[in-house]
Amino acid sequence: MKICLDLSRHCIETAARLKVEGLIRSYFKAPAPETEGQITALTHFLENTDFQDLRTRISRVGNPCDPQGDSTAILTISKDIKSFEIHFKNQSIYQASTI
Repeated sequence: MKICLDLSRHCIETAARLKVEGLIRSYFKAPAPETEGQITALTHFLENTDFQDLRTRISRVGNPCDPQGDSTAILTISKDIKSFEIHFKNQSIYQASTI
């Protein structure tokens, strides 16, 4: 599953939390299995990620707030929610596996 996170105004951790909140609101309006899956995956991501390291990696690739650049991070999560990868500015910047 792929989830887009907008980093133009927030760090990746805050962007993920805001995405979860938006998905929860959507789910209560119209429950859907794919929304539930995204909520579960993002919650797992938030609980199992070293965000200090991730923010450092993102800043090395480029400024997410640059008005001329792409500020979207693509979070790819495996079906079993045990591994994930983050792409930012067309580069894989983070990979992790959890148990």
